[in-house]
Amino acid sequence: MVDLCCPLRGACERCYIWFPCLADPARRSSLLLKVALVVLHLVYAGVVFLFDRDLIEKARKEPWYIALYLLLFVATLIQYFVTACSSPGYVLDVMRAVNEANAMFTSRFKQRQTASSKNGGFVVSSDGDQLGRNLLGSNSTSWSKMVMDLYPLGMSTRTLTCSYCNVEQPPRAKHCHDCDRCVLQFDHHCVWLGTCIGQGNHCRFWWYICEETALCIWTVILYITYLTADISRAWWKDAVMILLLIFLSISLIFLFLLLLFHRSVSLVSSATSKFQCERSVGLPSSCCLD
Repeated sequence: MVDLCCPLRGACERCYIWFPCLADPARRSSLLLKVALVVLHLVYAGVVFLFDRDLIEKARKEPWYIALYLLLFVATLIQYFVTACSSPGYVLDVMRAVNEANAMFTSRFKQRQTASSKNGGFVVSSDGDQLGRNLLGSNSTSWSKMVMDLYPLGMSTRTLTCSYCNVEQPPRAKHCHDCDRCVLQFDHHCVWLGTCIGQGNHCRFWWYICEETALCIWTVILYITYLTADISRAWWKDAVMILLLIFLSISLIFLFLLLLFHRSVSLVSSATSKFQCERSVGLPSSCCLD
């Protein structure tokens, strides 16, 4: 038994050297889930093409029908990986961007102030004057001031500080224990995607659900068309198709409910006002928390 384990252990160690991402259990499980989801898509699409000969004949007569299905199939997988690889919007990343932008603008403001004083005068534009006053001060507290402005008066910094990341959380931000990071507008941690759903990738996630739902509906139609066709076929083919159809129908129900839920959430989120950093410090919209 020990002789069998040693070669396997050595193979695993060599695999970890070639693919460092597999050494992390969390990343390894996330990668395996992604592979499982791709294989599941290939199985559902492959079974209907292998069993249904009428579909192959229809593809020859009407190639656009199958071409659109395959296009939706590929687009869904691409959208899945784009969503899985996108950042949900981490509080630490935005905090660094805000403080760096504040520090950069403060440095430029002081340089212009020094240059103007050397020339014997102090001239600042009307919009830059107020902006400069807001940015003067300690850069380490700029993020705290911006977060405190979003909450009602009387809130303390200690109440808003995450006990895990030790950073001030804006409204609707939450610490994800799976990612071990605070996420802006945290929705949930998606196991199949291997990442959180938040401000940065919520729109991509919604489009992925739309494409996945459309693909499932189209696949269900192909399965039902095959089962209702009056042709002679082996009984085990019908059994396989029925089992796959039952599982696909259950998944479609959950996808449809998830689509309706996130659609309502996106409508509510679009009605809220933008984060005050764009108005108060003139940061680009990419640094703001919509």
